[in-house]
Amino acid sequence: MKIKNIFLIAQYFQKPKDHVNTSVAGWMKNPENIRWDEQVSIATKMKTRDMNAQVVLNLSTKQIVRNTFQSGKEFDEVFRYFLENYPQYIAQTMSMLDPDYLTNVASQIQSELDSAPPEIQDAVFVEAEIIDEKAQTV
Repeated sequence: MKIKNIFLIAQYFQKPKDHVNTSVAGWMKNPENIRWDEQVSIATKMKTRDMNAQVVLNLSTKQIVRNTFQSGKEFDEVFRYFLENYPQYIAQTMSMLDPDYLTNVASQIQSELDSAPPEIQDAVFVEAEIIDEKAQTV
């Protein structure tokens, strides 16, 4: 059976921060007035509109299809960002696609946390636990 391609698609939207007076000319020129919204989805098919997304990763082949938001980054770096910020979704998907890769990345994250300064080590690192649990269930 052929494994389908699974894509992570991320789109970013600029929006005014709360309490920004958008009726003032030039309000968007000040980065302090803007916040970014991130919309992330997992799909088995690429739609035409998905090719306009800032980030598209092929999770099945571990390739960057498109990356205009963080150009120059390798797949592993971009993947880690999404794994750390959306662990429940990314871990679930990758635990079905490639549990060994997921476990390896989770171990790297945990190693970095273990070698971090004590004040960071004391922080709760729930994401690593979620990732580890998902990888073990497959």
